[in-house]
Amino acid sequence: MDANRVSRRQARRYAFFLAVAAAVASWGQPSRAADPGINIELNKTEDNGGSCVASFVLLNGLGHTLDRFNLDLYIFDNNDVIARQVLLDLAPLREDKTTVFRFALIDRPCADIGHVLVNDIPACRAEGGETLDCLKGLTVTSRARIALTK
Repeated sequence: MDANRVSRRQARRYAFFLAVAAAVASWGQPSRAADPGINIELNKTEDNGGSCVASFVLLNGLGHTLDRFNLDLYIFDNNDVIARQVLLDLAPLREDKTTVFRFALIDRPCADIGHVLVNDIPACRAEGGETLDCLKGLTVTSRARIALTK
């Protein structure tokens, strides 16, 4: 067999295994945007005592610890009618840190929720007082049946 042909085959196998290793290493981690920003993932929803409880994974990739961070969410039912508004205070958010937060979205089963909208981030301030535009680099994703939109 030609030596050049063998090395190309080995190179393709090596590239394949590197791609698989990278995929496995990042599996289960919220994807980080190429540009600095906030990444919010609706990771899981579950019914608990008549309420729909949601677990979110938030990655602060802004390069600043945030001492103020408010999230304005709207919960829509399956008919796209607003069912509830929630204003969350999630500060402090440490720089380059992934944080999980869990709360009851609404006092209904999760099957009654169509999607959750990140309507606004009314407060986003770095330590030291600098106000930041956290909506600019906001990325939202969902692993749950319920969509997370912006």
